[in-house]
Amino acid sequence: MTMVERVGLYIERLCESIGVSAANIYHPSTDAWYFSNGGSTIEVFLTTQKNVDGDNDYYLRCMSALCEIPKDIMRQFALYRTVLQVNAKYLGFKIVADEGRGLLCVVSERNISGMDYEEMVGMISYIAHWGTKLEKYIAAEFAG
Repeated sequence: MTMVERVGLYIERLCESIGVSAANIYHPSTDAWYFSNGGSTIEVFLTTQKNVDGDNDYYLRCMSALCEIPKDIMRQFALYRTVLQVNAKYLGFKIVADEGRGLLCVVSERNISGMDYEEMVGMISYIAHWGTKLEKYIAAEFAG
């Protein structure tokens, strides 16, 4: 069994443990699973990147949208400055701009080589926690 197949089984196992069907939360158009955590949604998917030898490395990426990217350039600047400060202060995640969707997202990613079930669940839980916390923080900082 490949690690990609194993991670697929981990996702099915997690879904069973929380009482949802992996098929019901999977969206083929994005090739991702969408977990709900309170008001947040955690997008979980596998992606590839070429390593130094030119071979594919497979990564699990977990992300949660925090807010829409403001259209006003001054608000954008203030938001990006705040997120750079958050990125410098905390470890284990990064905040990124998903320009294609117009969203600011918190992301955690890891090469799946050697990943076990508990680590995968921990990654998803970590992003669920920080997604909720950072969404509230950004909303409070940029209210108005």
